[in-house]
Amino acid sequence: MILKRALQFLVSLGLMALFLYWAFKGTDPGALWGAVRQISLPWVVVLLVITCVTVQLRAWRWQLLMRPFAPGVSNWDASLALVICYAANIAIPRSGEALRALSLNWTRGLPVTSVVATVVVERILDLVWLIIFVGISLLLLRGRLDDAFPLLAPLSLLALVGCIFLLAALVLTSLYRERALVLVEGILSRISRPLAAKVCGLLETFTHGLEALHSPAVYAEIVLSSSLLNLGYALIIYASFSCFAETTGLGLGASVVIMTLSSVGVIIPTAASAGPYHFLFSQGLHQLYGIPEAPALACATVTHALATLFYLVVGGPALWLQWRRHKDRA
Repeated sequence: MILKRALQFLVSLGLMALFLYWAFKGTDPGALWGAVRQISLPWVVVLLVITCVTVQLRAWRWQLLMRPFAPGVSNWDASLALVICYAANIAIPRSGEALRALSLNWTRGLPVTSVVATVVVERILDLVWLIIFVGISLLLLRGRLDDAFPLLAPLSLLALVGCIFLLAALVLTSLYRERALVLVEGILSRISRPLAAKVCGLLETFTHGLEALHSPAVYAEIVLSSSLLNLGYALIIYASFSCFAETTGLGLGASVVIMTLSSVGVIIPTAASAGPYHFLFSQGLHQLYGIPEAPALACATVTHALATLFYLVVGGPALWLQWRRHKDRA
């Protein structure tokens, strides 16, 4: 297990180094620093405020998924768990997903497995919305995006098929929980009855976290919260454009396209999404909108740095305080 985690960490570091090399290769450091120095501080404040709002919007959507089994979870509880998640992901990719479930276990006593089920659903929803925005971006640019990133459309189509399959499997497992448990128990009991009992216990707890999928009424709320959340992400990119003279003329359409490309970068498992985020954000600006490489990279770097600092400053202390309180109560 330790060897596997060490190997995953090394692969993550390797990917980060490779993408950072591609992003910064041939860039004049003086031109890059000159572009960064021209940043508009009022727009930095706007960007950070919108970032705070997106955390609350994501917390709202997460609350909707947890409402059937955890109606007492507040937006504050969910928001803190999210910033803890983001802070942890900066150090170790994907570690934050488990930590945000653990955060609600510490603060609200929720079963970790049930919370993890909502995290799985939420991540699938994120991927579905990303694919939708890939389609919107393809329509906005009419062939230019395909020329610059030829694998984006076919990979998105494959991902959409996978998402539909996974969501259908989760809904069916939740709706027919008893049958699923009997089936799993029958298969595993041939190997080991203690193993069957343990796995079925975890599966039963996991399916409790999927109960929101039973109610069609909640779907409208999920669509609304997801729409507002993605609008917030697009506005973050728009604010980042407004921070620099070279990109300030780009509109909301360009913001949607760059948001989509940078979100693809976030999927690639590197610490803090560093590397893929910089490369796809800056190359999108350069190849699709003709922004010179130094200002494009400055915009990507500053946007990434502001988000990273925000989550570290807020999420790091929140994690430490929650851990201390949990330890004191134990």
